[in-house]
Amino acid sequence: MNRTPRAHSRWIETFALCAALTAASVARAQVDHDKKLADATAVIEAFTTDEVNAIPIELLQRARAIAIVPNVIRGGLVFVGGRRGRGVLILRSEHGEWSNPSFIVLTGGSAGLQIGAESTDFVLIFANDNAVKNMRNGKFTLSGEATAVAGPLGKHATSALTFRAEVYGYVRSRGLFAGAAFEGAKLAIDYETNDSFYADSPPGVRALEPETSATPASAQRFLQIVAPIAAGLPAPLRGADAPVEEAVTFPLE
Repeated sequence: MNRTPRAHSRWIETFALCAALTAASVARAQVDHDKKLADATAVIEAFTTDEVNAIPIELLQRARAIAIVPNVIRGGLVFVGGRRGRGVLILRSEHGEWSNPSFIVLTGGSAGLQIGAESTDFVLIFANDNAVKNMRNGKFTLSGEATAVAGPLGKHATSALTFRAEVYGYVRSRGLFAGAAFEGAKLAIDYETNDSFYADSPPGVRALEPETSATPASAQRFLQIVAPIAAGLPAPLRGADAPVEEAVTFPLE
């Protein structure tokens, strides 16, 4: 069917508008993904800088994976349940390198009686490869497929570490830190967000795969902060060109 010049012009305008809206939507999504990584960076720094309330260095050095879920909304002095949050998961290879981050979703479950706040930050330290295997399968339930316990606080708190648990949990509300035993909380890989975040990356540059020079810039910045922290070293200054020392790892029984 032949279109009149006016109808053809309207069709071109509609197509251009749809293209512009799609591009704007993609740009907004990328900004949102980058913000999630920036928020996760701030959370892991907060959990590792305070001498008394930090996650123990030895636990970080032995970690096989780390999940960080910022800003989980919840209520006042109540048992945390039925909540939902989005965060980031990274895996450590047998050689000590950290993977490209994967976006994850935390739903349901409880994290013990905590002081009320509008939002809570969660950090989960995976202490053995069994928990990592379950996570690679797409999702698992804490204290179901994986034994989760409240993690001890203090940079040099080694006496409380038995490494018999598969996952050690931590929460922070309004600057207050605590180890938290998570019951029934579910972690799931956010495949849709991962596909969006890595859409423009070359083949092979995907979530939970090894970091490369083609890894998205915001993910590289995140890993540049996490790698020294997980090795028990001070986080590098933002934008600094100082080299990052190789992570220290320990064999797990």
